[in-house]
Amino acid sequence: MTAVKGLLEALVLVVIAAVVAAVAAGIWVAAGDGTFVSRLGICLVAAGALVALTGGLGLTKMGGADTFAWFGHAPERETVDDGRVLTGIGIFLFVTIPLVVLGGFFATL
Repeated sequence: MTAVKGLLEALVLVVIAAVVAAVAAGIWVAAGDGTFVSRLGICLVAAGALVALTGGLGLTKMGGADTFAWFGHAPERETVDDGRVLTGIGIFLFVTIPLVVLGGFFATL
């Protein structure tokens, strides 16, 4: 059951990133010349890179690290339990790689 939840989470993240990339590509095409498909590919690659950088739990842990350090305390927990199933490597494998591959394919059309 956890695998199904993880794949559904990955699907939701891919769909959200694709919609954001499509909107960005539409704005880019409206602002200048070019085809929508190639610019969509570039935006998908950029979205994949952004998800790769921010998709793990590193940013969540870093957000509270300065507060704990200021008061001289260690973090309360080693991991942040925010209800997510995918870890950083899962996000990389199931979200980032498909976005970059699809973006590369569309960018070459």
